[in-house]
Amino acid sequence: MRAILVFLVILLPFVAGAEPALRVIYGSPARQLDSVDQRYPLQLLREALQASGEPFALQPSGQDMVQSRVLKAIAAGQVDVYWSMTSAAREQQLLPVRIPLDKGLNGWRLLLIRQGDQARFQHIQVLSQLKKFTFIQGHDWPDTAILQHNGLAVLTSAHPPQLFDMLHKERGDAFPRAVFEAYRDAQRQSEQFAVESELVLVYPSAVYFFVNRDNQRLASAIERGLRQLIANGRFEWLFQQRYGAAITSAGLAKRRQIRLVNPLAPQYFPLPDSPLWFQPVATVPAD
Repeated sequence: MRAILVFLVILLPFVAGAEPALRVIYGSPARQLDSVDQRYPLQLLREALQASGEPFALQPSGQDMVQSRVLKAIAAGQVDVYWSMTSAAREQQLLPVRIPLDKGLNGWRLLLIRQGDQARFQHIQVLSQLKKFTFIQGHDWPDTAILQHNGLAVLTSAHPPQLFDMLHKERGDAFPRAVFEAYRDAQRQSEQFAVESELVLVYPSAVYFFVNRDNQRLASAIERGLRQLIANGRFEWLFQQRYGAAITSAGLAKRRQIRLVNPLAPQYFPLPDSPLWFQPVATVPAD
């Protein structure tokens, strides 16, 4: 018994001085069409924290919030982390972890169109030719401002399900979607929609983890863990599991690229860390 007491006396200062576990409350997005959109970043967050070596307690906020409200809650210290497309404004208000979870793939946009409308886009070669069309987007999505800055007409709604209804009712001509969203959307409503087959809109973009500007400990832990996942190949494996099939289906290397300016991007973006960024590779036919 005396030996146990001596051990506890020796151990107590170390226990008392140990840093408490990181509180990691992540934003709970408003109900979406498919929760798979949240699984990949959440899995990366969990595995990055595990790889960081920091003790942590990860849990959802428990509140159903749209993206803009989640980011405001981070700034207010009510939520600890969320993943979102970066912008100069967001990087001023919040602390970004500058590792692109999507490798910039969110900046590659395919057009969801109505069945039978492919011929309308068949001969598009340059941006100016797209200005006769109306594009559909969410009202608080960064893509909306990007499209408008490039001179494109945009019709918006605050409710994602309504965007598909707007396209179906011919209130707009095309709904730009991320590569991994477009084919899923078309499959769900194959009688109504299709993925335009020849074009891809491209602008510099990245999805980062964002934390409160005063939460350097959490930002450092997430970055340290992500770097570890990159080094051991786990990051690339998860990326391919999430996006590989859609990338293959899209055939991005063969599409005509319409380059857009991203006025929201931070200065000196993207960062010159080439292994972190997606580049399409043409498929070589088998002999």
